[in-house]
Amino acid sequence: MKIPKTELAPENGCIIDTKWKVGPLSYHACASEFGKAPAPVHNSPMPELVIFDHVGFKGAACRTNLSFHFLGNFWNDRISSLIVVSGVWRFYRDEYYKGDHWDLGPGFYECFFKDQGPDDVISSFQAIELT
Repeated sequence: MKIPKTELAPENGCIIDTKWKVGPLSYHACASEFGKAPAPVHNSPMPELVIFDHVGFKGAACRTNLSFHFLGNFWNDRISSLIVVSGVWRFYRDEYYKGDHWDLGPGFYECFFKDQGPDDVISSFQAIELT
């Protein structure tokens, strides 16, 4: 099966953050402990967003609830508008959560970087808070 180049997937050069913690939620790809750990209880939805490569929610789009150290070959320096469905997300100028950053909560950002910073410069993003 061929993965579309617009997917946020390792096949497209993306580097997924496999160890994160946001509020009571956490994930680690290599967790293999035995025993009964209490399940976290929360009333907030999983952080989720939709990114677009053109202003006005146009062009290629991708929906995710994952954090990315690097957005891959297609999405790197290409996000122009987005919808934050839930959570607070931090968008970084450089890969691995480095450089200038911008925090956005739930809402529609039709021309996000025009108002919040320069357009087409994001290389990584992560969920930082539940809403």
